[in-house]
Amino acid sequence: MIDVSQSSPFSFPNFISQGLVEPLDELPGAKEYLADLTDSAKQVAVYDGKLMGLPYFSTVWVWNYFTDLMDKAKFEPFGTYDELMEQLRKAKQDKVAEYPIFWVAGVGLEQLPGTWYQMTWNRGGVFFDKQGAHQLGTGSIARETLKWWVRTFKEELADPESLKAQFTSSAKAFGAGKNLYRGPNHHYDLNIANDQAQSPNAGKIKVHGSSGDGRTIGDTHVYFLCSATRDKAWAWKLLQYLGGKTKDGQYTQANNLARDAMLGSGYNSVMKSTAITEGWKPWGDPVKILEIWDKATYVAEVVPSIYKPWHFPWSDRINIEVSKALTGQITADACCDNIIAAIKEVQKG
Repeated sequence: MIDVSQSSPFSFPNFISQGLVEPLDELPGAKEYLADLTDSAKQVAVYDGKLMGLPYFSTVWVWNYFTDLMDKAKFEPFGTYDELMEQLRKAKQDKVAEYPIFWVAGVGLEQLPGTWYQMTWNRGGVFFDKQGAHQLGTGSIARETLKWWVRTFKEELADPESLKAQFTSSAKAFGAGKNLYRGPNHHYDLNIANDQAQSPNAGKIKVHGSSGDGRTIGDTHVYFLCSATRDKAWAWKLLQYLGGKTKDGQYTQANNLARDAMLGSGYNSVMKSTAITEGWKPWGDPVKILEIWDKATYVAEVVPSIYKPWHFPWSDRINIEVSKALTGQITADACCDNIIAAIKEVQKG
């Protein structure tokens, strides 16, 4: 019997619709937690007007660059995608790096798809509009973004190891110092890339915002009370210990996660506390990251299918088809057409 569990935002709506999650609204202290939630956390934890979970951690998508190679190439961090492409080509041509960019392009719920979501949103696009119609057709921002992304592999500017890499493994690979840039990824991976014990280039990996107006995506993972719990009062205590306050009134777990693992919080008060503003300093610049944080939008604004039971199987199709496009087996156009066709297939179940 499980009393408390945790979920990514991609799975949580599914758990709720299956009746596995117990609402928290009426439990003692729940209203105080709700009042302190960040907007991103609210969009995950509040469902149909009810508080259904407490924050585990939050993250935003950022870019990284390696200062030694950037200095060697005499580059400033890119401001547009055209400039990024020019820099990648020049760095390869000048033999500064064999593969100037490392992407998070490994299969997963928010790895490869998240890279595409983030760049599409940053360029002004979404995957579905407010009425639920897909935005993947000819000339769409999502499709044009994918074409641009595919080019980085076709021209051998992207590290082929990217196709196997998820967040942690890409951070370790980037720490080796072979690439100039690491594509949009979770902010907290700096605690690997800049960790003395794990990276030969600790301290030389810097954080960079996205192009244009800098808008990016973020998400919050949650802890929740299982509806099958035998002792609700005890389970609520455990849930608060993990995702809320301990007996002394402190957000102990959230503070520890910030200081030990560079994770963000779903609580406004923690995000403004020294746990973040001082706790993140060993790995990155908290001021810079928090500036990026302020420009982040919850990923479901970009991909509202997250709230639908068919998002899981559809996400599997995204991974398969985009992997084929990045490896040159199919065109970006064919990839998007296949993904559009898959929407109807998964909706039928």
